[in-house]
Amino acid sequence: MIWKALSDPTRRSILDLLKSAPRTTGEISQYFAKDLSRFAIMKHLGILEKAHLITTRKEGKSRWNYLNPGPIQKTYDEWVDQLIQLKYYTDQTSRKMGQNAKRIITSTIDLSCRMSADQTKVWEALTQQVDQWWVTDFYQSPTAVKMVLEPKLGGLLYEDAGKNEGFVWATIIALHSPNHLVLRGDLSPDFGGPAISYLKFTLEEKKGVTTLVLQDTIMGTISQKRLKEIKKRWKVLLDVLVEYCED
Repeated sequence: MIWKALSDPTRRSILDLLKSAPRTTGEISQYFAKDLSRFAIMKHLGILEKAHLITTRKEGKSRWNYLNPGPIQKTYDEWVDQLIQLKYYTDQTSRKMGQNAKRIITSTIDLSCRMSADQTKVWEALTQQVDQWWVTDFYQSPTAVKMVLEPKLGGLLYEDAGKNEGFVWATIIALHSPNHLVLRGDLSPDFGGPAISYLKFTLEEKKGVTTLVLQDTIMGTISQKRLKEIKKRWKVLLDVLVEYCED
């Protein structure tokens, strides 16, 4: 069902549209009004809902549509697992045949920090006050004025440069307040890729001390030099976050 839903370019465009924010059926229909009727859009939405790629909610006369990234994430994870198995088989075969083989490279950055602050305060700083501790030297957009995190499923972590311009770092794919947050980001060739990053923050409080664990798993083509740079930057950001939460 999920592959059928994703096979149509219009349905993929609808999902892209919902990545930025939930929308009513009327708003989606208006977006595609030049090429498709409202009836056609409702049919596409029905297929997406059956595939559990979107959820809906009635509010008065409006029907709101929300992106549900879970099934896509599950399908992706299953395929990655198969590809990793294929990598092992290809490596073994290439050794026997003396041929080069393409490989999926997975690298993981593990960091943690402790701070004298309750878990709720740290969670709020992490999800609602990111602009207060994100180092401006790390901005990718030269005109960015602040860092923003939208604390909701499908919400974006992005640099806001105004006038709908900026740079998207990642999208939230899992959120359980105030315990953990998972984001998925893309590293383009300009920033050391191509690669996909899965960033997970986990919080735990004991006796007024909160431990934050960061795990950044990067799959794809990335140099060790770039990996060290990313790890160094996360260390700096966590140090600033600790200082901010303990202030």
